Amino acid sequence: MGGVGETDGMGYYEAQYDWVWPLIGFVAVTALAIMGVNWILRKILRVERKKLFSGSSNFVNDRHEKVDAYFRWSGAAISIGALFVFQETRSFLPLAALLAISGVQGAYTMYMERTHSDNPNDYKYSFLQFITGTVIVVTFLFTFFPDFSEFILEDFRLLADFIN
Repeated sequence: MGGVGETDGMGYYEAQYDWVWPLIGFVAVTALAIMGVNWILRKILRVERKKLFSGSSNFVNDRHEKVDAYFRWSGAAISIGALFVFQETRSFLPLAALLAISGVQGAYTMYMERTHSDNPNDYKYSFLQFITGTVIVVTFLFTFFPDFSEFILEDFRLLADFIN
């Protein structure tokens, strides 16, 4: 019988927190790299910086705003559904579902900027921002967490088993 504060195993101070510093490094380096590349792309393409929390400057028209809201809500619903389906496996698939919806949402934004934007470089900036941001995140993800590739491959095996 354990007394007060005894855990019958690893103690509180013995817990493994070696993942915290790589996570902080990943977030900081990735954010700085993406902000730097976006700044360079904006200067090269002469595109205005969109305000982060302003709804009016991020959409080219009302239809774009409405369809973007559909993408956001459906992405949230699909991710929550994937969390429930794959909750016991601790899978990467709910995040992968969210990333797929984000990719479709980005493609729609590029289409709307190409057809309706005043600046002809807006869609080019969105495309290059998406591509470089994805490359930066994936590169730093595998740099800071080298065994993440095994985790993803295991998820693809789980998905193949789930489909079959």
